[in-house]
Amino acid sequence: MLAASVLFLLACGEQQSSDTADTGPAALTVVETMLVNMGGLASLRNIDSIVMTGNGTRNRLGQIPITGGIDPDARLSGVTETIDFVSGHAAFDNDVVVGDGFSQHRTEALTTWQGQKIGWGTTEGRPNIATTVNGLFSWATQNTPEMLLRRNPVSIAIAAEKVAPGQTARQLSFAGRPHWAIDTMLNSEQVTIMIDQDTGLLGGFRALDTETMLGDVDAEYRYSDYRPVGEVMLPFRHEIIKDGQPYSSMNYSEIRINDPSAQAVFTVPEDVRQQADQAAAEEAWAPLQWNRVSETVFHVVAFSHHSMVVEFPDFVAIIEGPYTEAQSMTLERLIEDNIGKPIRYVIPTHPHYDHTGGLRALAAAGASVLIAAGHEDEIRAIIESPHSNPPDVLALRVAAGVEVGQVELFSGMTEISNGGQSMYLYEVETIPHVNPKVLAFVEADGILFQSDLFFGGPGPDATALFNALQELELEVTQIVGGHGGILPYTSLLEANAATTNN
Repeated sequence: MLAASVLFLLACGEQQSSDTADTGPAALTVVETMLVNMGGLASLRNIDSIVMTGNGTRNRLGQIPITGGIDPDARLSGVTETIDFVSGHAAFDNDVVVGDGFSQHRTEALTTWQGQKIGWGTTEGRPNIATTVNGLFSWATQNTPEMLLRRNPVSIAIAAEKVAPGQTARQLSFAGRPHWAIDTMLNSEQVTIMIDQDTGLLGGFRALDTETMLGDVDAEYRYSDYRPVGEVMLPFRHEIIKDGQPYSSMNYSEIRINDPSAQAVFTVPEDVRQQADQAAAEEAWAPLQWNRVSETVFHVVAFSHHSMVVEFPDFVAIIEGPYTEAQSMTLERLIEDNIGKPIRYVIPTHPHYDHTGGLRALAAAGASVLIAAGHEDEIRAIIESPHSNPPDVLALRVAAGVEVGQVELFSGMTEISNGGQSMYLYEVETIPHVNPKVLAFVEADGILFQSDLFFGGPGPDATALFNALQELELEVTQIVGGHGGILPYTSLLEANAATTNN
């Protein structure tokens, strides 16, 4: 490898003036030196797969405890990130601990089945699933493993070779150090790579990322702690900054290249291969079960995050548009098959990302997004932010001139009524999980919908839910969950009694 001083001499020899901050040597010269310092272009291209293991932090999970509050950091441990460059596969496997203790072991993999790209995933304590790619949702270093393919140092370093002839490197400060900035193409998108003037190595890059909830954001990827891995030099510290705020960071303890055992995570588990067949045949699909609760109320159960559908004489209302675009698009088809009425409203109960990831797809289907006033800033930003890299279904329909749903607000309480049938929405400000929280109540059937508060046992949120129902004087008989199943109201009475007695 060339010493870093060689790059420095090249730069000084070609720079027009030491006082000119935005001009420098020929970009191609800087890139060629960087590639040599990383082990050479041929060696980088010979990397068919890479496995990175370590620990880190995820800063943006969308789990604020109160409107306008601070998102708690999540600790990532036992992280394994796998990228197969040849097949276009990528996967996360890790433990995530949110805030003071909520923890899960999760796996999300972008793979191929029946010649089509699909996803499979699992969460500790929940079943495996297969889904279309837009049904993947991760709490690892990115929202989806697909981003590992697009945002990694190997792909960026190789893309640097495509720098336009005649381009001059620009000198600027990046991550507090002097770098050469060079524009290049990564597939069909432009990125700005940063080459450290002191080390001659890839210091990171800047690009436009499209986040499921954040939309289009300026993203900055920083690389450091380079170590030899076989014939190449790779960074063992990665930091991601999106929209000017820390997003995630990783310290890798081991990086392996071209390890045959890396392929195991991309094998679709046997118990979901029938689902994989369905996912491979559809544009958007996630496993959902359609369960009747009453004559006009249905519980639509996913592998984790559920919705309640209420049928009115002329339209349908959905409580909770959770998790993913694929789940909402599958729900849209189920409503057409089972009810055949337009979706007038989708009502989120709170702005946590795992309960809002499907809102945009339902807005694309024409549903008005009816939100509590206390959630306006967070949820309006999700619905109205541009999504262009790549565009999602809502962005595509807006661009095509299709009429889509808009944001509507209510404060305190509102009633949805049609043909003598009613459902009431309550904005409750006394729930620890998140403030405020929306409860939905179908009075005629005594059915209450809640998310994240009550799972059958005692706890602070269950107590707060009981107290809220007492204050609202609602005659509840059944409790439908955004997680879990359907519980009798007596189970909440028993949980509250256990808390009181203790």
